[in-house]
Amino acid sequence: MRRTALTFAICLLVVVPVGAVAATDGASDGTVSTGTTAGVAQGPSAAVAAQQAADNPCVGTMTSQPDRTTLYSIQGARGGDKTSAMVVGVHPNGSVVGVHNDSAAGRWWSYDIDVIPNGNVLQSTTYRRDTLVEEINVTTGEHASERRFRNAYDTHDVDLINGDELLMNDMSQEGEDRVLVYNLTREEVVWEYSFANHTDAFPRSGGGDYGGDWTHNNDVEKISEETYMVSVRNFDQVVAINRSTKELEWTLGEDDNHEFLNEQHNPDYLQTDDGKPTVLVADSLNDRVVEYTREDGEWNQTWVLRGDLVEPRDADRLPNGNTLVADRRSHRILEVTPEGEVVWEVYAPWQPYDVERLGTGDESSGPTMLDAGAAGAVEVSGSADPSESEIEACYDHLTGYDSSRLVPADEPTGTVTEPGDDGGDGDGSNGSGTDSDGTDRDGTDDGDGDDSDGSGDDTLFGTTTSDGGSSGFGPTPLAPLLGVSLVTALALGALARLRD
Repeated sequence: MRRTALTFAICLLVVVPVGAVAATDGASDGTVSTGTTAGVAQGPSAAVAAQQAADNPCVGTMTSQPDRTTLYSIQGARGGDKTSAMVVGVHPNGSVVGVHNDSAAGRWWSYDIDVIPNGNVLQSTTYRRDTLVEEINVTTGEHASERRFRNAYDTHDVDLINGDELLMNDMSQEGEDRVLVYNLTREEVVWEYSFANHTDAFPRSGGGDYGGDWTHNNDVEKISEETYMVSVRNFDQVVAINRSTKELEWTLGEDDNHEFLNEQHNPDYLQTDDGKPTVLVADSLNDRVVEYTREDGEWNQTWVLRGDLVEPRDADRLPNGNTLVADRRSHRILEVTPEGEVVWEVYAPWQPYDVERLGTGDESSGPTMLDAGAAGAVEVSGSADPSESEIEACYDHLTGYDSSRLVPADEPTGTVTEPGDDGGDGDGSNGSGTDSDGTDRDGTDDGDGDDSDGSGDDTLFGTTTSDGGSSGFGPTPLAPLLGVSLVTALALGALARLRD
């Protein structure tokens, strides 16, 4: 009897915690995948890419080709219908390398993507209304690691900064909109800016009728050691926040003044050769991409791309001076010249959110239009102008694609971003004072840690999580499970001794 009881106790200690995690492995019914990589198709080689391009219904205008792979995320919505959220890798000729299907892994939306120094892709997604930050292995297309943030809602943007910190936005739907820095080593929030504590700049009466998410801050970027740039969409503003003082260093735009911006997305910070601050932004509801340069304390519009764009979500300036655009409602990715000519185009149904060209650095890394001598207003020209049936055919092609690898086998997958520290919407989706560590909320402790130490196998988070697993803002339930198992084992042992 004693041997039986001890054997049962050991089984409890081993099986209960592991089973709690493994139960959701690989499921596609709303649970979170743990990211196994066995049996993953490796994607087409360069030798067959040309033939695939000819057979690919997702290729539009193609008058020139880049040197590297392009990655883009698709949010996943067609009108009121939910479609697959995914990340797609495409060859320079537009043929598909592979598709990472987030919906199949239980995610709801796919948002910002960044290539981090280890070559993997960092992406912000949502899972059961929580923010889930995932690291995608580009050679397999599977989840290398991930972390769930239970107290952050519908995070559109996550950037890796300072080597071990995540700069991210949070739209809580409960009036607690904020931007924050989460330290992976310390496993806690080390800085935040809560908009509820700065209603002098962002009054509750502004921002439109959006309930608790009255700011809808949808993008954040580190532009210096002391300054973070934030897109405050519902206020039609891009602002620079001083990390130390939490004062606004500058503001671009004005609430409800749509001459400047109208519910914008994904602004990128650049500087002219002589140091003038410049912002390139997808000016979504103005159906344009616009660039502003700050001179003598004023923002001047120096370049605008308009015409044949419908709610663009992202615009990145490339080193060659062209601009890479995710055109949301036209369901396509465009590379356009400073004069507006489309030279590279692929389709991206439904609702592309972010686009990155490998080897060009994170976000924008090219010249300002002032430095390129191309200031002014230009019209989009040369698009293939796909029909709805063509977009439907592309969606069928992407969702039926059998490879999840995002980068070709012959392309480098190490550090693909340039050196440096910095490595749609929630529509339809289901305190005061400053603490010593820089937090800006009243009575909140988000930093209880989790079971991932961030040191495993050259991945950002060290281990994958699962439903009910580790969380950036709270303790893992594995510890209680282990405790229950231990108590059970001791009880069984005592019972065995009594019966002997």
